[in-house]
Amino acid sequence: MKPLQRFTTDQIITGGLMIAALTLYGFTLAPTVLQADSAEFQFVAWLPAIAHPTGYPLYILLGWLWTHLCLYGEVAWRMNLLSALFATATIGLMYTVAKQLMITTLPNSSPLSQQLAAALATSTFAVSRTFWSQAIIAEVYTLHAFFVVLLLWLALKHRQVSYPLAFVFGLSLTHHVTIVLLLPALISFFTITQKFEQNHPLLKKPNFYPICILCLLAPLTLYFYLPLIAPTTPYQTLILSDPQTLTLYDNTWLGFWQHLTATAFRGELQPTAVGLVRLIMVGQALYQQVGWAGIILAGVGLFAMGVNKRFDLLTLTVLAFLGVVTFNLIYFIGDIFVLFIPAWLFVCLWIGVGSLGLAHWLATKFVKSRLTVNQNFYFRNFEKRLGQNISHFLTISLLSLFFVLPTSLLFSQIAEVSQANNRASSDRWQQILNEPLPQGAILLSNDRDEIMPMWYFQYVMNQRPDLLGLFPLIVQTFDYANIGRLLDQSLASHRAVYLIKPMKELQIKANLTATGTLFLVTPFNPAPTFPHPATLLNSSTSIKLLGYDTKKSSILRGEDFSITLYWQVIQPMLVDYSSYVHLVNKQGQGITQSDHQPGGDFYPSRYWQVGEILRDSHTLTIPVNAPMEDIQLRVGMYYQPKPGQIITLGDGKFIGKITVNP
Repeated sequence: MKPLQRFTTDQIITGGLMIAALTLYGFTLAPTVLQADSAEFQFVAWLPAIAHPTGYPLYILLGWLWTHLCLYGEVAWRMNLLSALFATATIGLMYTVAKQLMITTLPNSSPLSQQLAAALATSTFAVSRTFWSQAIIAEVYTLHAFFVVLLLWLALKHRQVSYPLAFVFGLSLTHHVTIVLLLPALISFFTITQKFEQNHPLLKKPNFYPICILCLLAPLTLYFYLPLIAPTTPYQTLILSDPQTLTLYDNTWLGFWQHLTATAFRGELQPTAVGLVRLIMVGQALYQQVGWAGIILAGVGLFAMGVNKRFDLLTLTVLAFLGVVTFNLIYFIGDIFVLFIPAWLFVCLWIGVGSLGLAHWLATKFVKSRLTVNQNFYFRNFEKRLGQNISHFLTISLLSLFFVLPTSLLFSQIAEVSQANNRASSDRWQQILNEPLPQGAILLSNDRDEIMPMWYFQYVMNQRPDLLGLFPLIVQTFDYANIGRLLDQSLASHRAVYLIKPMKELQIKANLTATGTLFLVTPFNPAPTFPHPATLLNSSTSIKLLGYDTKKSSILRGEDFSITLYWQVIQPMLVDYSSYVHLVNKQGQGITQSDHQPGGDFYPSRYWQVGEILRDSHTLTIPVNAPMEDIQLRVGMYYQPKPGQIITLGDGKFIGKITVNP
């Protein structure tokens, strides 16, 4: 017996798809540590420790097992590879699910055409942009997709609630809780199928549903991993100084519940903020995954299910798709695009059904239009068999043409999706950690994503564990709500403080000195008196102009003129104001001006604190045709609630003058 004869055609196709997927993902796999959640998972799984809410205990434990069993490559690469393995398993099981949909929806099509359509659906999903991008980095979404496909397979296989399905659903909840979005679809599907299968043998067992509930709840005990591992998590608490202790995970029942339910992210659920822009975002994301051809084929697939009265499959797939999309519409996180992966999976299944339905219909129409019915019984049967063979051949030929879709997606996206050469985070942090930094220095960024690679090098590679990397909202308290507050807390610790990237706008509240590739931060201590004292801005009770410094009282035409304003906050500033300095001639006409938002995006006025003194520097260029006379300086603040509308803070004020010389 030849080796290939030991396997069925479906097994060979499944194996081929999995090998092709793993080869593609391996070729485009990220080689080292990354940023953001990927970097977090790369060190959390190795320790093991606690990840951000909801903790992902199943993924972390699997990652710990994998990174300690696989001895090849660095730990970060191993976690990237684990995502590729989960993605490959998803592709293998998805083919089986897609094949079952083809058989159920279009039973009159040939087995080979059903296999081709299932392979088309699977390969399209394999190279869809978002799924592919998550298959080559350390992330949770390929395992989540695997659970989605596994639940579909169990639902289609048993067509009824079963012990395995209940257990898998409970297990999937210990990974990514958005799996609950499939629940309405599964319940509706089982409700429809039970109408036709009242004699299902499992329903007759008296303890069936209690055992199902037990199967569902048993895996949830994995969440007790969080309080058990908390005492050995090195970053459960971080100490800036004796009175400054940050608790990242509160190891109490309340802390456990808040972490489990992701309380910190509840503010991102904004149902009332959904509008046309959000809907357009979904359409654009769908187009990125499968293009117009894929969208059309998916629509044909839905139509084919309806025409063939497969309302059970329509209910299962459409409700699951809508559940995912609806939730994502109201959930306003930055990386929301990754949560659409299950929705794109259903779209690709529809593409498979649509391609088979369209090819089968076109082939059947062609055969019927070309063959005539012979009255002779023998010839009539011969023509019927001939017509079927021709129809099957044409269907298969047309389906082969549809593989242009995944092929075009593959080659059009590989350069953009590939992470094979992404060593940016690794190289940058190796550079930073090789700097001659003082013992116990604090490194700051306004972005959590940029700090996570540092923690990887500390906890996995044991490089400079004395350093402390911080970012805003590292804990959910006011003192760490933004980079300005974080800067205050860091300076109060009396440690050396550095910014890991240029944030010159923070000079509004601190002194920044370039040191190697970093920026040393020292406190800004305003003088008790200012060179040019000023008074409260007219009609404003929110902020006070204490004074200003121009360095020069006269200036030449064409020369730059710098002025520093010193503001003190009187009342909370609720919006982001811009400040201005206008140079005005004797006739009240403007000569030149400077307008900007003090603090930029890092420390805008809505973050300023009452009593805080801030310095605001402006640079203007004196026009070469400026009048040679004394020019007045007018200063003020305003904000723009929308383009074209300006609301001033008080009336502004003339604070002094300079002399223009030829």
